[in-house]
Amino acid sequence: MKLIALLLSLFSTSAYCGTLHLDKAATGKVWQAANIRYANHDEKQTYQLNIGKQWINGSCSGSGTGNLHALLVDMNFDGHADLWVTGYTDSQGRIRCSDVWLWDAPAKQYRFNKLLSAIPNLNISMADQGIQGGIPNCGCAAQCFYEDSYKWQANKLITIARREQDCERYREYRANEKNDLIIVKDEIINSGNPDQQAIENTNVVDWQRHAQTMRKSWE
Repeated sequence: MKLIALLLSLFSTSAYCGTLHLDKAATGKVWQAANIRYANHDEKQTYQLNIGKQWINGSCSGSGTGNLHALLVDMNFDGHADLWVTGYTDSQGRIRCSDVWLWDAPAKQYRFNKLLSAIPNLNISMADQGIQGGIPNCGCAAQCFYEDSYKWQANKLITIARREQDCERYREYRANEKNDLIIVKDEIINSGNPDQQAIENTNVVDWQRHAQTMRKSWE
């Protein structure tokens, strides 16, 4: 993550240990401290978040290269500090999971956000309110990758751009006025024909289905 902020981690050897009270935020106003506790299970670290009078199990877990970290930061740029729990899920440090709990002001509690939490290697840019994520190496001798860019629009997270490369092609997409992703570049790579030109078109594609073909089965 490029964001410089307060990162807190807690280590334990077996059962859940003492509660962490996160009450200082990198960005956004803190209306209620986040109570979180970690546990280590062999080489895997998990956490629980206290909401109301219940401890709820988080889905993101850390293993391999490091422990989970918790950060209070405004993830949807509404002025409220949200909770971001993140950690690496593989021993090579290629894939970082995230659990994002957005602050629900009317209910005065944190609520899990599935869309942000599903973005691998999530990154937040406060300067331009940009959101990015993807997989930098999904095979093909490190030539395979994808990267998505998002933004908040009317309280809805939408995908505005995508870059992807598999073993044979490189593609770029941009969102049109209907928020459909349009191919703006389709280029054959590693071709034996040096005169091969990029294919430019404006066809709407099913990017969600195509994204699944870019992911490994275990991701």
